Amino acid sequence: MKRFSERVGAVETITVLQLDTMSDALRNSIWNFLHSIYHKGDSGWRDLAGALSQWFFKLPIDELPAYNIDRREWIKVKFYGLVWHQAYDFVDFIATYQGRRDYTQFSTEKMHWILNKIFETEHSGYRFLGGELSPISSALEVEAIEAAVSIAASTGLEGAQTHLKAALQLLGKRPAADYRNAVKESISAVESVAKQLSKNDSQGLSGALEELAKKVPIHGALKSAFIKLYGYTSDADGIRHAILDDPNVDFDEAKYMVVACSAFVNYLAGKANTAKLSLRE
Repeated sequence: MKRFSERVGAVETITVLQLDTMSDALRNSIWNFLHSIYHKGDSGWRDLAGALSQWFFKLPIDELPAYNIDRREWIKVKFYGLVWHQAYDFVDFIATYQGRRDYTQFSTEKMHWILNKIFETEHSGYRFLGGELSPISSALEVEAIEAAVSIAASTGLEGAQTHLKAALQLLGKRPAADYRNAVKESISAVESVAKQLSKNDSQGLSGALEELAKKVPIHGALKSAFIKLYGYTSDADGIRHAILDDPNVDFDEAKYMVVACSAFVNYLAGKANTAKLSLRE
């Protein structure tokens, strides 16, 4: 929630998402959340420092401070000394570590949910999507991607799920994302659904839509638009040739393809579900 002074415009607020930086407010909010978890008990900081030393920083574990409170200071100094992308690696590691350590109150999914709230509040350009820490731009884009990963997992579209998760990993790769291959994996997710829906690996999206249209009414203009989009992303003269061979593919292009292909997966899965078609092999 915005403060009164922010709502009335008395103070300037951050409106641009942070993609290659981490503000003091964001880093402090992350630290305060971690502090709320590990300050309780006699071994929280001690155990966390041991895990970080052994598996994250790869340092000699016998050189850690002996006492719990001293290990807290050791972790704090380490965290505040990390550059932005290393700090996200740190958070990603702890979310998984805590999830394995505490399956009830702070599962990995719960950690991701809380951290996403912090990222949203402090205008981070990253969110945990499908278990992967990835860059985003809007809530609608997050919703489309998460829905596609969830639907693919629940309906037996394992190929699409694998490709979408790979696209998210490449889009969120730190410190340098792999945009070209994120586009490629996004396209492959659509191809996977098309082939699985058509029950024929030799058919592309056009064949899959023709097969689906026999059972579910699809507006001709919409069907044509989807076929053209797929053709743009897969034909020799389309994006796969023009963009994937272009070394200057940037975040906006890659993010657009991840979101668009996720929405495409959602659409095809929804139509198949309406027609009570089985998407499982």
